[in-house]
Amino acid sequence: MSTPAEPATALNISDVVSGPIPPRVTNAAWPNMLHTRIHDVVEKMGPPPWSVRLIQDERNLVTLIANPPGSGNRPHWHKDFDEWWVILAGRLQWELTGGVVIEATRDELIWVPRGTVHHIKNIGDDLSLRMAIAMPPAVHYFHPCEQCGYTDDGPRAFW
Repeated sequence: MSTPAEPATALNISDVVSGPIPPRVTNAAWPNMLHTRIHDVVEKMGPPPWSVRLIQDERNLVTLIANPPGSGNRPHWHKDFDEWWVILAGRLQWELTGGVVIEATRDELIWVPRGTVHHIKNIGDDLSLRMAIAMPPAVHYFHPCEQCGYTDDGPRAFW
C-alpha cells in the first residue's frame, strides 16, 4: 500500500459570505450537525476506543475522542497548525517534545503548538473524553516519543 500524497498547506478559503444568512447546513448526522449532545455521541459510539468527527469544513476539524484507561494515541506532530483539546471526562497525560509532561482533567484545556511531538494517554481509571480542535488537512507525522519510549514512527497518516 502506498502512502498518499501530502496535501498542500496553503490556506485557501473559498466559502466566504457577504452578509448574514441562515444556516446552510442542516445535517441530521455528523459531521456538521447544528446541535450535538455529547451524551448522545458517547451512547451511539459505544465502548472506547473510538473517535468521531463532529465538525469538518475547510477551516475546522472538531473530533470527539474516547479512550479506556491505559490507552492513547501514537506520538505525532503537525507542521502547519496548532492543536488544542477540551477535556470532557477522565484524566489524561500529554508527553511533549523536550520532556514536558502535562496532566489534565475535566473542564481543562490543553494547547500544543505546531512542531511539538505529542503523545496522549488516559492515565485515569475511567473513560476519557477529549474534544480535539484542529485545522484541515490535519496531517499527522508519526514520531517516536522521548519520554515514553514509543519508537514505532510508522507511515504518515492523513485524517
